Amino acid sequence: MCRKNIIRIKNTFKIMLIVLAAGFASCNDWFDLRPMSDTISEDFWKDEKDVRSMVGACYRAMNEGGFLDRLMVWGEIRSDNVMKGLSAAEERNRDVTRILDLTLNATNQYASWTEYYQVINYCNTVIDFAPAVLEKDPNFTEAQLHAYLAEVKGIRALCYFILVRSFRNIPFSTEAFVDDNRPFNMPQSSPDEVINFLINDLKAVENDAVVEFLDRASDKGRITRKAIWCLIADMLLWQGEYAECISYCDKILNMSAVSAKSRLELEKSPSEYYNRIFIQGNSNESIFELQFEPNLVIGNTAVHSMYSIGEYRGFSENYRTFDAKHERVCSFDFVTKIPLFRSADLRSKDFYMQAGNNERFPIVKYVGLRNTRMEKPVTEAYSSTPLHSWIFYRLPDVYLMKAEALVESGGDLDEALACVSKSYDRANPDLGENSLVLGTREDTRELVFEERQREFLFEGKRYFDLLRRVKREGNTNSVLPLLIRKYEGNGMSSNTVRGKLSDLDALYMPISENELKTNPLLQQNPFYVSTSIIK
Repeated sequence: MCRKNIIRIKNTFKIMLIVLAAGFASCNDWFDLRPMSDTISEDFWKDEKDVRSMVGACYRAMNEGGFLDRLMVWGEIRSDNVMKGLSAAEERNRDVTRILDLTLNATNQYASWTEYYQVINYCNTVIDFAPAVLEKDPNFTEAQLHAYLAEVKGIRALCYFILVRSFRNIPFSTEAFVDDNRPFNMPQSSPDEVINFLINDLKAVENDAVVEFLDRASDKGRITRKAIWCLIADMLLWQGEYAECISYCDKILNMSAVSAKSRLELEKSPSEYYNRIFIQGNSNESIFELQFEPNLVIGNTAVHSMYSIGEYRGFSENYRTFDAKHERVCSFDFVTKIPLFRSADLRSKDFYMQAGNNERFPIVKYVGLRNTRMEKPVTEAYSSTPLHSWIFYRLPDVYLMKAEALVESGGDLDEALACVSKSYDRANPDLGENSLVLGTREDTRELVFEERQREFLFEGKRYFDLLRRVKREGNTNSVLPLLIRKYEGNGMSSNTVRGKLSDLDALYMPISENELKTNPLLQQNPFYVSTSIIK
């Protein structure tokens, strides 16, 4: 059991609270803002509406600037999917460029985790204060309370899971901080300690979570039972608990037995699936995605600043993806070079595009509209309103987690191949169904690894996939060639990159120098203390 400690949030607990109109009754009523006092006290917790309001605050804090762009940097920009662009870095994007130049240090703005602990503190506040409302509001039931608690515990677990994979050793608290005068002296907990606690915590409340919400935006945009199952499966996969991971994946795949409405299915139309998933949002395969609606104070500015094309659209000119249709280093055979996509793979046409000369391949996933009237579905139209949801989990996650767990546990390779084929066949309709051929277990391991890269390109998952492989294998041998290629494209020598990234500590983020000053018990990632390689 992890220790209970107190998290101090910089600038204290002074964020605007949210009242959720009509219980998230419709897309247009997703958020309703109102000011509150500087701190939260027991006087606030009078009825079910106050509990609902604070649950809404947890989601709204995820909408705030700094939360999503950090996930994109930690999970995507650091991966082999993205390399330094051709344009000089603008000042606001210089810290991203430093990451892509391997000059990351503790002063980098993306080394700060404050936004995540703000969300966590909201969740802990609900957990600490909501139970007392049962005695004050006769219409507030235990079932409602437990559903709310399951929901915020799901949000909290997601935040901690992202932090563990990004920083490794992190402060961990299950108590709310609501008093500015309390001292901040909190050491880090080990990754296994944190994740094992979170898995058991979610298992204890999984049956309390709402099976489905009445409206689609809530059903896709709030933590439901299937979202909790998906998060548990993801953490089990990270921990190498493969049999249990498969069990939880099967729970999701069999969700129709619990509720026909909650049944998930892949969007199948080759000409429309991209727009339905990434532009319209809340698709039939969505499990949990962060919502951005027209009446919000803010939109999804992170995606529109990190991705898209054109100097007037953020700073995506400062980095780019590889032309994945060209040769790349295969993670299985460090000498053989193979294409990531077949020429007909729809994902190679929708997730990035060639612009200008052959050296520019800007990212357009989430922001590029597929024109279904075109013979080739190249994204040449762009969405001007930053309202797109950010997808944390969708059905292909479940299939590919199950496939990976089957391979690593010595399970049925035919079943693993069938899981991979779900997303692969959809993206390659010209090849027909079951176009993939079963190979050895090592071949299938690489197939799963690469299909995850293809399917989740630019969704903030790739770097965590690389780290999970490093964690499982205990060294960087299989991922180092991929990262070497990324930095060689920046003009760095392979020997230089190898020297910097052979140390396992170098694969994790440094802790912000501001956090180190605030909390004297924090210990910096050893790589950023003991070496002068990254300055």
